[in-house]
Amino acid sequence: MAGREFIVGVSGASGALLARRFVEIVLKAPGLSRLHVAFTAASLRVAGIEMGAGLESPQGWVAALSVASKWRKKILVHANEDVGASIASGSYPAAGMIVVPCSAGALGAIANGISRDLVQRAADVCLKERRPLVLAFRESPYSMVHIENMRRATAAGAIVAPPSPAFYIASPSVERFLDAYCVRAARLMGLDVPGEQFSWTGKPARQRAGRP
Repeated sequence: MAGREFIVGVSGASGALLARRFVEIVLKAPGLSRLHVAFTAASLRVAGIEMGAGLESPQGWVAALSVASKWRKKILVHANEDVGASIASGSYPAAGMIVVPCSAGALGAIANGISRDLVQRAADVCLKERRPLVLAFRESPYSMVHIENMRRATAAGAIVAPPSPAFYIASPSVERFLDAYCVRAARLMGLDVPGEQFSWTGKPARQRAGRP
């Protein structure tokens, strides 16, 4: 397949919808050939709670995606316990990674070089190989522990990008907030996703109001 390969790690923070929408969007990106996905056990439990029964397994999660089967074929699911998987090695040519949502526990492990599972190890590989690593840190408010771990992760080369709502989009809605964040996050990790295909078209509010 032509194109590059990227990694999605799904951790156990609240925000299962964000992970699902991100995968649905990037699967259609023209530069993507393979999407490696690893789920923590907690992430699947959260998915079942937040999105409904049947999503407590990787197979059920992937089957529930709102994409055609031709796009779903790009997904390669790895067991999170498999620290010997291809994406756990720096010699494997993955182009970038996102952890979405990123829990405080995942952030702490990544920021401090702890690799207890595949999500953490793949993130550690991206840092050591100087590849884009985006952390969709899903927590609020922040403690000093969170802030220090965000600082450490940033100093190591990660991009900490909490999913803050884009209030400037036209006719805000949950769906548009999700799309706006996912497109931006994909671009941060080095995958070009044309925003024009999605549902926001307005200029930022300060531009519409004529303010500098």
